[in-house]
Amino acid sequence: MVDTLFSHRIAASLRLALAGLVVFSGSPSAGLADQTDMRDVIVREFEAFDPNYRERRQHYAERLEALAAGIAAEQAAGNTLQCSEQLYLEAKWLLGYTANWKALEDKLDRIERSLKDKDQKFASEQSAVDGFWGLCYEQWFMRLGATAAAIGLLTSQGEPPHYRLRPRLRTGRELINYLQSLLISDIENTGVDNRGELSSVMTSYSTAAYKLDLQDILTGYVALDESIAWDELREAAWFFIHGAQDTETGYWGAWYVIDGKIRKTADLSMTFHVVRYSKGDVEHWPQIIKTTLAIKDDPYPFGWRSGGKFTNHNLYDVASIFKFGWPYMSEEERGMAREEIRQMLRWSLENTLNADGTYRHDPGYGDSYADEYYFGVSLLDVLGYWKPAERFWTDDPLEPALTGRADCCLIKQRVNAYRFQGWAGAGALEKLERSCSVCPAEAATQP
Repeated sequence: MVDTLFSHRIAASLRLALAGLVVFSGSPSAGLADQTDMRDVIVREFEAFDPNYRERRQHYAERLEALAAGIAAEQAAGNTLQCSEQLYLEAKWLLGYTANWKALEDKLDRIERSLKDKDQKFASEQSAVDGFWGLCYEQWFMRLGATAAAIGLLTSQGEPPHYRLRPRLRTGRELINYLQSLLISDIENTGVDNRGELSSVMTSYSTAAYKLDLQDILTGYVALDESIAWDELREAAWFFIHGAQDTETGYWGAWYVIDGKIRKTADLSMTFHVVRYSKGDVEHWPQIIKTTLAIKDDPYPFGWRSGGKFTNHNLYDVASIFKFGWPYMSEEERGMAREEIRQMLRWSLENTLNADGTYRHDPGYGDSYADEYYFGVSLLDVLGYWKPAERFWTDDPLEPALTGRADCCLIKQRVNAYRFQGWAGAGALEKLERSCSVCPAEAATQP
């Protein structure tokens, strides 16, 4: 069966395509030293494009944060607000990756108006025009991500879509050209950082490189008059992934034109998605492990921290990389990773999970209230919190301070009560069902 969550968040060899460009990253340690100030470098590039960038970004960030809090409050009250959430995610992309203030202001106005409509189920429906989901998105790559999530959900339920798909990319050449156009950003001249779009598209297409059974399923979902070169698309995705990996850090990431040279980045999220969907079948594991341990204190997406602190989302990415990389670690690295994992569990249980089974929502870092449950549960799940046999990192029992802090059945009860719509709620529930299939209240109702 295709993974229900295959939409979460690809490759031709780019070495020949990028021949002649000046690339600098140095040794792994030197490259990582460059990483620590990369976000400042990106801001300076935006300021070169728009001298008032910082002031404008701060103004719109405050407005977006207030709207995010309003959406989260409505969702916690049982109103899913699917359209408002899609508008918010697109506004978040505009704020974080562009200097297109006119488009951002328009998007924020639309979010405010959308909050008045409590019934937004239409936004979760499939388009009868092109077969894609994400009706409130304007950006194609965001509709692609929403469609990947919806197909994954339908497939797990054994249901076909109502309408056939009309994909935008039909050949390997089209996919390669698109991905190559996103890999390198020239912010000073365009006012756009391609990293957000590149990461999203890599997430959506990475499954094509590693899930052969997905092709057969998608073939039946495409419009009969469309000609799709599935083998080419899969090969193109795989070769792009292979060519875009930095051999010095082992990581994947966006590249930037800085002072006439190409600067590579080590991106935690992109690397997690490639490692996860390939089930660890990637090259340069020694470098990946070294880089992952070295970027602990660096800011997301170039490290573990967001706003100076951890998040369940980022720690889930790190823990997953540790899991797949465990066979390739030295004993010293395993000892370091083991201690980091213990700290991850302590932090998550003490700072994000309440005693009543609810997760705390931080609108500055979580896209939705359902996300808090998905990433909180996913971190505990990948580390085998509820299943000792799945604790790849230790044979010892959990320390007493951690045991029993997260009640699987209680968390599942909360997820069921909120009735989250979309991949995050479904994903959290799927993992909880696997860890606590029958809870006391459920057992009492069974014959």
